[in-house]
Amino acid sequence: MTQNETVTVRALRPAAGGEMLAHHDGRTMFLSGALPGEDVVAEVVRTSAKVLRARTVEVLEPSAHRVADRRDLLGVPGAGGIEFAHAELAHSRVLKEQAAADQLRRLGGIDPEAVGFRVLPAPSEADADPADLAAGTRWRTRVQLALDAEGRPGMYAAGSHRVVPLGGTDVPLATEAISALGLARMRLPGLTRLEIAAGADSGAVVLRGPSALSHAPAVVEMSACWPGEWSVLAEDGESAAAPVPGGAAGRGGRSARGRRGAGRARTGRGGNARNRGGTSAADLRLVTGSGLVTEAVPGLGRPLTVAGTGFWQVHRDAAGVLAQEVRDLLADGGATSGTVLDLYCGAGLLGVALAEDGRRVIGVEGSAEAIERARENAAGLGAEFRTGRVERLGELPEAAAAVLDPPRAGAGREVVRALVDSPVRDLVYVSCDPATFARDAAGLRAGGYELLSVTGHDLFPLTGHLETVSLFRRAW
Repeated sequence: MTQNETVTVRALRPAAGGEMLAHHDGRTMFLSGALPGEDVVAEVVRTSAKVLRARTVEVLEPSAHRVADRRDLLGVPGAGGIEFAHAELAHSRVLKEQAAADQLRRLGGIDPEAVGFRVLPAPSEADADPADLAAGTRWRTRVQLALDAEGRPGMYAAGSHRVVPLGGTDVPLATEAISALGLARMRLPGLTRLEIAAGADSGAVVLRGPSALSHAPAVVEMSACWPGEWSVLAEDGESAAAPVPGGAAGRGGRSARGRRGAGRARTGRGGNARNRGGTSAADLRLVTGSGLVTEAVPGLGRPLTVAGTGFWQVHRDAAGVLAQEVRDLLADGGATSGTVLDLYCGAGLLGVALAEDGRRVIGVEGSAEAIERARENAAGLGAEFRTGRVERLGELPEAAAAVLDPPRAGAGREVVRALVDSPVRDLVYVSCDPATFARDAAGLRAGGYELLSVTGHDLFPLTGHLETVSLFRRAW
């Protein structure tokens, strides 16, 4: 077969990443835009000796679970990152559960039924009306928008770097607070990326690209009308010295306080060592604000702060859901005393939750800026936070229990070995990728841990991503 050729196939079952599995001409096909049982006309977009990748261009026999493509309703036809735009929200969770269960079996040798695996909705989507196509489209508190040659904010088309400009005033999948800022209507020629982080009564906007500084005054002027305290940061290739919070696509940098007003900027380079991946950050100038975002987490007795460019759970419900489940799993397992390691601790979300329960916590994270935030967030609690690459620690600090929330690439062999060699009895593993989790789980089980439970949380609705929280315990 050749690229761009069209064929008729039947979608069989869900695969990872929101695609469906099909077969054609003796080869496996990964098919986007389809649902199981549908006969579709598919256009081949990539070929290899054994595998075809294709996209649905016509549905011949639609599934009962198919709905109008939400990307059209959201004003971004053909955009990527909304893999289940054409599926009922509840059914998309069923498909994610099936795909993740297959990964657990194949890659980890795990029986999904034996560990009670299921996928739960986020609280704000739990009671969604199946007929409401807006359900599952207003959850992102962090967004990154690409800009086209005319400076129009948009999203990349699926499988390409072509920008689909936003067709309305709303930002797809973003919370109402982000859409209400009005940034979707701006024209920002010379900008390559627009990043927005919205917290509790605060937020940050990051402008990236050659003309970032020239557009900053207009964004600062707009921000004066937004509710709460907002920071504006702009890429500055010629800046140097004083650091500001955050980096390009994750954690990094150290904090620098700035005053409100475009004329009182401070400059700096974000991006110290990070455990969440990403490239080194470009220079950023803090144009206005502190560069920090405050987060209110249900169940925590204090607000938390994080760099506006730092890592934070994206779904509006995610921080509260994950913190509470980690607390419950350790408490239900009888691990109510002793030190807990918080590996890949970020700004301290999970460690602070456990410390509020009276646990002594030792947190480790590769970003010095994130550790600074974690220490501030845990002030007055029995928690200690250290800067260090988790995979380079070798021997772990002595503890009775551990929590780890690694990047999408997973913990990896070195961290798994360190855990196996440690005295940690109870281990809670928070993962955003079932495949790398299954790989790590196989190593932990081979090293003497028993996997007691795996719960999926649909904290990336209508996308191909899934969060899981799992409990391991020493078999001896």
